[in-house]
Amino acid sequence: MNSLRNNLVIVSLCLGRIAGAQVTNSSMTTADAFLCTGSTNYDGGADLTGLNFGAAGTLVVAPASSANGEFQSVIKFNLADGVAQFNSAYGSNNWTITGVTLDLTSNYGVGGVQPNNPIFPVISGGQFVIEWLSDDDWLEGTGTPNLPTTDGVCHNSLPALLVPPREILCTNTYSPPGNNVHVFWPLPLTTNLVSDICGGGDVTFRVYAADNQVGYLFNSYKYGRGNEPLIHVVATPLLKTFSAGFANGGFRLAGIGNNNTTYQIQASTNLATTNWLTIGTATADGNGNILFDDVSATNAQCFYRFSQ
Repeated sequence: MNSLRNNLVIVSLCLGRIAGAQVTNSSMTTADAFLCTGSTNYDGGADLTGLNFGAAGTLVVAPASSANGEFQSVIKFNLADGVAQFNSAYGSNNWTITGVTLDLTSNYGVGGVQPNNPIFPVISGGQFVIEWLSDDDWLEGTGTPNLPTTDGVCHNSLPALLVPPREILCTNTYSPPGNNVHVFWPLPLTTNLVSDICGGGDVTFRVYAADNQVGYLFNSYKYGRGNEPLIHVVATPLLKTFSAGFANGGFRLAGIGNNNTTYQIQASTNLATTNWLTIGTATADGNGNILFDDVSATNAQCFYRFSQ
């Protein structure tokens, strides 16, 4: 059997061991901070735009109309370990990203509750935006709500952070779930996001209000206690065969793909043609294993490929 690649998903010979059909890497933020404006209603200061709060135990989202002014948050993950994990499982560049989810948790997750520091807004449901930023060159800083500093990212840093390319990924509705409840926010697999993750470096997100109601607090990694911000990245192997040959009176193809996914099995006697014949289908099992027997195969030359 010869191997072939084009824009379709093509069967190719894979040497060596193939891992399971799905690997998930979970990484904690390496830097995070909230950025706030301040308000005349907050006795800590009407203008906090130049101050850093990178060492706070929480991250915050609230609109400019909130009693204590606007809050945005930036979070940064480093995906070097994730890419190394995927390369180890499947071989370098032999995998694809099939899922990305942010996992945010708060010890202040009950609606109507005022957090223990008056700088923060009352917890309230509403909508917020998750945006991907290309600029990872920002410093977390050491400021806290009780002792802000000027050694890191702040609200005044936003113009520099928002240089293109950047991309709004999704707008979500937050409903306070209760304290210490993990909330999962799936992200779309845009070209920018996937490329950034596959680069194996830093990935930055900005989280900000999309309406005048939201008051969302979630823990920073500084607080710890199992409620740190996490990113879960799922990778699956590129569709591959790892064995092929005559068995049990037919030609057996054994491969691996996405679990529980159905593939067309196509055959041709001539690689130069575009007229491939679908000879059957096969569904990968829960571990991604694919088996197909071509019982009509002969000793004549034939090429096979899997296609979705």
